[in-house]
Amino acid sequence: MSPSAVVAAWELGLRLRERREHLALSVGGAARAVQMQQPNLSAVEAGKKKVTAANLTRLAQLFEFDADGQQHLQELRADADHRDWYHRYTWLFGDEFIRYLGLEYGAACVSVYQGSLVHGLLQTEDYAKAVIRGGSPYIRLTEVEPRCEVRLARQRRLTGEHPLRLTALLSEAVLRQEVGGPEVMRRQLDHLVAAAEEHEHIEIRVLPFTAGAHPALGGPFTVLSFDSPGLPNIVWQETLTTLTIIERHQQVREYTVALAESMQSALSADESRDLIREVAKEIT
Repeated sequence: MSPSAVVAAWELGLRLRERREHLALSVGGAARAVQMQQPNLSAVEAGKKKVTAANLTRLAQLFEFDADGQQHLQELRADADHRDWYHRYTWLFGDEFIRYLGLEYGAACVSVYQGSLVHGLLQTEDYAKAVIRGGSPYIRLTEVEPRCEVRLARQRRLTGEHPLRLTALLSEAVLRQEVGGPEVMRRQLDHLVAAAEEHEHIEIRVLPFTAGAHPALGGPFTVLSFDSPGLPNIVWQETLTTLTIIERHQQVREYTVALAESMQSALSADESRDLIREVAKEIT
């Protein structure tokens, strides 16, 4: 798998910002010293704008990176400069969701809580189309196929040489909400069981109705973790009207703790598969 351009740009920006702050330099002062505009440097540090090789060299020298550090920065810049598969869909999605696709593509582990729908990484094609058609009045019919195409493309990270590790905590309501009708839902439940049984890196746990209230009850969210030791966890939250990448350490920690504590109330992996099979039989 090639490096994620979005993750490379994010890591590059973090390295620059951390070193600048360590040297007690302001964004404006650093930008003036290398003859960049302050908004441009801020966008580079946020991982949302590319930086030229020449400007990066000047920044690395200003920030006193050694030769190995400068080489690593240039390697990150090169990785950030290529176009990944999700860049083909900028006409369909806003910048925030495109950035999320890049972060998910480059993540090592994804942990999710879903209270009403199967997570996109685990959806069958028919289930995905039913969700997309019914999920928003603002989605045009011509967008259903490409949106579904993107959802299935994301699932390729679950296979291959270095597959994405996925832990999905699903409310029992997810199993009983008949998205797409009984037949589509039954196949979706069969798919969940098969995914958990066939792949060691996929764990599916169910929170039964009897679990009562739990810390994650407020809404769906996703925690992304990365292999690079310098990259912190982040959270993705998607609501009816907003798409948000959460990076503030304290907020990310609150979501991570909520997920971990809610997991303690969940059925075991084996018990979860048994319940999914049971619900599938009821639907049939």
